[in-house]
Amino acid sequence: MILKKSSALLLSGLALMPAGALAAENAADSTASGGNGDRAASSAFQTQAEKKPSWIKQLRATGSVQTEFLIPFEDKSIGTGEYDHPILNNTYFDLTLNAPYVSAGARFQWTKWPLPGYERDFEGWGVPYFWVTGRYKWASLTAGDFYEQFGSGLILRTYQERSLGVDNAIRGGRLKLQPVSGLQFTALAGKQRRYWDHNSAWIWGADAEWSLNESFRNSFADPYGLTLGFSYVGKHEKDEQILVPPALDSRLNLPKTVAAFDARAKFRFHDFNLLAEYAWKNNDPTADNNYTYGKGNAALLSLSYAAKGFSAFIQAKRSQNMSYRSKRSVIGISSFINHLPAFTMTQTYALAAMYPYATQPEGEWAFQGEVRYLFKKGTPLGGKYGTAVRLTGSYISGLGQTVPPGDDPQNPPVGSDGYAAPFWKIGGLNYADINFELNKKLSRKFQFTLFYLFQKYNQEVVEGHGVNGNMVTANTFIFEGQWKMAKRTQLRWEMQYLTTKQDLGDWLAGLVELSLAPHWMFTVTDTWNLSGHDYYSAMVTYNYRANRFSLSYGRTRAGYNCSGGVCRWVPATKGFSVTYNFTF
Repeated sequence: MILKKSSALLLSGLALMPAGALAAENAADSTASGGNGDRAASSAFQTQAEKKPSWIKQLRATGSVQTEFLIPFEDKSIGTGEYDHPILNNTYFDLTLNAPYVSAGARFQWTKWPLPGYERDFEGWGVPYFWVTGRYKWASLTAGDFYEQFGSGLILRTYQERSLGVDNAIRGGRLKLQPVSGLQFTALAGKQRRYWDHNSAWIWGADAEWSLNESFRNSFADPYGLTLGFSYVGKHEKDEQILVPPALDSRLNLPKTVAAFDARAKFRFHDFNLLAEYAWKNNDPTADNNYTYGKGNAALLSLSYAAKGFSAFIQAKRSQNMSYRSKRSVIGISSFINHLPAFTMTQTYALAAMYPYATQPEGEWAFQGEVRYLFKKGTPLGGKYGTAVRLTGSYISGLGQTVPPGDDPQNPPVGSDGYAAPFWKIGGLNYADINFELNKKLSRKFQFTLFYLFQKYNQEVVEGHGVNGNMVTANTFIFEGQWKMAKRTQLRWEMQYLTTKQDLGDWLAGLVELSLAPHWMFTVTDTWNLSGHDYYSAMVTYNYRANRFSLSYGRTRAGYNCSGGVCRWVPATKGFSVTYNFTF
């Protein structure tokens, strides 16, 4: 329950004031009012009650509108294909109403003719997301659609990522409790969204997290902290008729209920933070593991350090057979109950993002490390304004599986326990990279960024095919400059070069962006394959208060759009694009 500041201070004052002091204050008030103390006090409380706003006046509405239109043109030279409708559009309208003790919200979605790259099941329109939440003191109850994550998401993470077309919200009920400081408990149950429908499987689970330094503040000094967590998630799915080749008259006996567990501990010591997490899952034959019966597990270990001018982290993850879906026969990016994070750097430059890594659900070893350092002002390398550098690296491999001669390493026999994989044995390389970035400010008006990326990308593993070899080796060089021409005028440009002997060969990319704050921005980009096509675009953006409007025209190359290890194939497009965003 949230009290107004004045009311909270009044109640705390009455609670803490001794009885004698309170009586003396009342007597003084009575004397000052000529013996009418009771009447004056009553009048004061009545005036205070009258000033308190009504429930309706405390009602607040917030929301957002996001829409993007594409007028597509066919361009056979880049492989755009044909379009079913002359105008394609994705529109989302979110509305939330907040009042004392209760909140409610809904989302209207229009994807009748969705943008290219979204699956056919994404087509439709309506209100797929709505919810009501009631709150009182240390408890809250939600009915309807909601997103939730337990721990790092190894056994449960539901979320929305519109750029990927992912929305795996749960429709049902959720209870959250915080009975004492530092202790949080969550219980939920429902069915998971899959595009415009909901999978038939029931999902339920519970999570408890206990921050000991919050519960026992007198026992924990400030530099120390310990948080413990435990989660459980179960699903109940009806049996399906999965036939076993080559004897198609044989039928798999599939488990109807599958349980998953997660235990974790986070420890803080001065500037160090350590996270250890382990998850395990019962046998769960699905299309992802070729309907095998091996159990799943995932282990995650992360150590980080942060101080003034310096930070670093190193982390490792091993997962095996941890694909956890609410519909076992589905493939692709939908119906995932859990999420396995990709231990790779999120790339924002066009050519650096050309070969993104997608987490392999059947299993992998993943390592990542990063070091950031700021050379201080006045030092030889820091100069007048300081110099920031960052070095990041990733290494991801398959598991060291024991595969019998003649068997397919990617598809163990249906109905078996799958391939054995000793815990510490590392398999073939899936992906590796080294990133180096340097940010330097030369004057009050000019700064630049130098970026280098080295990649080893197993195209056969990630995409299912290889061009000029399965392993792509790429080197990417990027220079970005920013020039503050005037108080409200800035010019930014990028020059990028990617070189590789595999896939489509070398690429060049450039960008020029002129910002006229606070309203206008003009952008021109060009991405050119030296042995192929040219992908150009021009865009103008206008901002006014909470409104953002943009108009662009150009070509977009085919490729993967990835976020957090989840990737969606985006076909090549050409045409006019109009976007509008508004928040209130």
